[in-house]
Amino acid sequence: MEFNRMRSFHVVCALVAYFLSVNAQNTTAGSTTDPDLNTTRCTNFCAGTNATNSTDLFICGDPRLGPVQLPTALPLDGIVGGESTYHRFGGVCPGEFLAQWTNATTGSFVYPPFEGYTLTTSGQPGILNISLSVGTLLDRFGSEYGSYTSPAGLPYAQRSLPPPNLNAPPGGMYPYNYQVYIVTRTFKVQAGPIAAWFGQQGLGLQFLMPSSVRDLVDTGYLTRLNQTADPLW
Repeated sequence: MEFNRMRSFHVVCALVAYFLSVNAQNTTAGSTTDPDLNTTRCTNFCAGTNATNSTDLFICGDPRLGPVQLPTALPLDGIVGGESTYHRFGGVCPGEFLAQWTNATTGSFVYPPFEGYTLTTSGQPGILNISLSVGTLLDRFGSEYGSYTSPAGLPYAQRSLPPPNLNAPPGGMYPYNYQVYIVTRTFKVQAGPIAAWFGQQGLGLQFLMPSSVRDLVDTGYLTRLNQTADPLW
């Protein structure tokens, strides 16, 4: 049994290494100047958005477009900030981005099919059932009521998440809605490469938990990492 668990974990590590190498060959790091806020192309920058007066927090005051300021400190700077490959709207204007990725009636984001996994050549989601070993570091952008995590430190662009996953209340406990966990009891998950979506490249690795992250914390399978005490984990 132990051998099978270790073999599964090594498969996951190999998948991570492969997909990171693919993306390294096909992307370049973003500059410290945020190109997504450049109004040269988008002369009516906020057209097609739900513009409000909350422009100090959200782009165009629309929470769906994410925070105005991206991280500038490690480790988040390299994951989703100016030193990362992340471009919020995939090269289009904010209104165009929302028109492409949200429901025209409800305004809510439309998420990918097949639970967000990349499809194989046979048209099936590429999924492995594996066990996560004690000591594995995971992270998540979003509340603990969700069930998806990734290997800690995975670039945001490879997660295919929409901009509002970065929204967090000012002065909140978890800046940019980012939380890190360590596996404290072995458990099984679904694992596979992430489909490109929301104008992002995807191809990172995602884990679909057997229950919500909050449940796994409450039952002792995951422990929150104190990012204040150990900001670089």
